Amino acid sequence: MSDGRMAEVLKGAAGSAAGAAAVEVYKDGRSLLTSAGSRIANVIDLKKNYKKLMQEARKLWELRDGIETEISKHRINQVTREWIVKVEVITREVGELETKYNDEKKNPRRLVRVWQHSNLSKDMADKHGQVQILLEEGKLKRGVLVAELPEPVMKIHAPKIEDNPSLCKVVEDVVSFLKDEQIRIIGIWGTMGTGKTTIMQNLNNHQEIAKMFDIVIWATLSKECSLEKFQGAIMQRLKLNVESTVSIEENAWTISEELKGKKCLILVDEIFDFIDLNKVMGIQDNLKSKVVLASRLRDICKEMEADELINVKPLLWSME
Repeated sequence: MSDGRMAEVLKGAAGSAAGAAAVEVYKDGRSLLTSAGSRIANVIDLKKNYKKLMQEARKLWELRDGIETEISKHRINQVTREWIVKVEVITREVGELETKYNDEKKNPRRLVRVWQHSNLSKDMADKHGQVQILLEEGKLKRGVLVAELPEPVMKIHAPKIEDNPSLCKVVEDVVSFLKDEQIRIIGIWGTMGTGKTTIMQNLNNHQEIAKMFDIVIWATLSKECSLEKFQGAIMQRLKLNVESTVSIEENAWTISEELKGKKCLILVDEIFDFIDLNKVMGIQDNLKSKVVLASRLRDICKEMEADELINVKPLLWSME
């Protein structure tokens, strides 16, 4: 190869290498500009990302508090407990980001912190996504838990009493007594066939009572009914797990915890003997709960510490 030809080849190679290098420099420069632009955009979005994160976090906290307030602790299943733990963890993480944000706000003109601003903004955007996921999970869990709660009122068949003034009067008197904060236990007594059960059934379905109480519980006893069976009937109505291995005291605590803070009316029909309501359901610990009991014997109502007694006279008509 001649010297001239060799010079041309070397010159061409050098040109190609320089061109390739220039392309790489261009790519690197464009990459740097893109990265810088992305970081600047993050800095600009810092305040927006902070607001979005805190808004969703507050919704998450309200949902968690709502679940813990509305749903009794013993109703919250393991999966939901694990979700609550995750909320507690992310709450701490959000708090740390909020602290960093407030610290950055105190020094807004320190441009040397532009990369820190960018990282903080990105962290907030990422955390916002995590909060949203937990929020959606929590909504589903709350829906399931609420669906498992007992109905406020379970209506039962009740003979009509509109044509019987005496029975209507008893129902009206009971409703009036229930409005009195000083009256917690009402005793209805009378001989067999006087309409006590009909009165109790109509109280259970009464629209005004449904507005007065969060839940109405109906229970019918008998001579053979034990304390355990009565307690089991209440727990079944409340949709609580009834375990034969659990003691009466433990079940009473569970019932009491379930009714804590709620306005509950317990209707107990056909009481033949004294029943310790505190032992059955911890009634003394639930000041908003009230009881209406029906018995053939006045002494039973008195022994169960009824604040008001209503005597039902024999009926002169046949009920439907």
